[in-house]
Amino acid sequence: MEKRREVRLLVGEKHPLIICLQETKFMVCDDSVCSSLWGSSSYAFSYWPSVGASGGLLTMWDSSEVEVWSSVSQEHVLIIHGRMISSNEEFYLFNVYAPCDARGKQDLWVSLSQRLSHLRGQKVCVCVDFNVVRMRKERRSVRNDGVSPNVVLFNHFIDDIYLVDLPLCGRRFTWFKGDGISMSRIDRFLLSEKWCLRWPNCLQIALRRGVSDHCPLQLLVDEANWGPRPFRMLKCWQDMAGYHQFVSEKWRSYNVEGWGSFVLKEKLKLIKKKKKWF
Repeated sequence: MEKRREVRLLVGEKHPLIICLQETKFMVCDDSVCSSLWGSSSYAFSYWPSVGASGGLLTMWDSSEVEVWSSVSQEHVLIIHGRMISSNEEFYLFNVYAPCDARGKQDLWVSLSQRLSHLRGQKVCVCVDFNVVRMRKERRSVRNDGVSPNVVLFNHFIDDIYLVDLPLCGRRFTWFKGDGISMSRIDRFLLSEKWCLRWPNCLQIALRRGVSDHCPLQLLVDEANWGPRPFRMLKCWQDMAGYHQFVSEKWRSYNVEGWGSFVLKEKLKLIKKKKKWF
């Protein structure tokens, strides 16, 4: 009941369009359960039941702001497909809770890769507890383990389907063990390139932790936040002899990997540094 109360307070404070809950432990989820989480305003929901006290997924949305056309669920994954009513933007949202065992994770990544490969060019958001980190600095523990094979495979999964992992704001870690020492970043939003191009000011924020061992994650589309300061270059540079050749050669020489907007930003930053010596 205490966790339900925290979710209800968070919904009342943040007024989200959509919330994704993982490991709900709900074998049955009905309106009485959802109204205790969402409150009296209009909502709709879809869920995947837990097996006993293990697992369970719940996705809820503000039905006055979000229209969901279809919902597909399977073990570890709950998908909704719909549109934002005010902007008429179509989207797909994956609510994912990964198993703890290595083989289960790998099977999940294969399954997700197959689904996501059919959604290239669509606006996709994956809200996920993957139970694995991407790099060593995302984990702190009493044990000084090396890089797990799961880390490598997880990074391959993200890169192969061209998902964007936004920097985490607010906190470095999203999961905390009761010993006060062990902590890691195992929760994240992964976004498609099309989603980032439509909503370029997205922020991924780890909120204050309550009774749960996980911090709530918020994906904020801040229309008032225009992101990093724009790239600036004096127009007079273009009138200098050799300038265009300099920019063209430098642009071709830099090998930057990633989605289109990221490559553009990084190459412009590198050219700006070299321009000081031009």
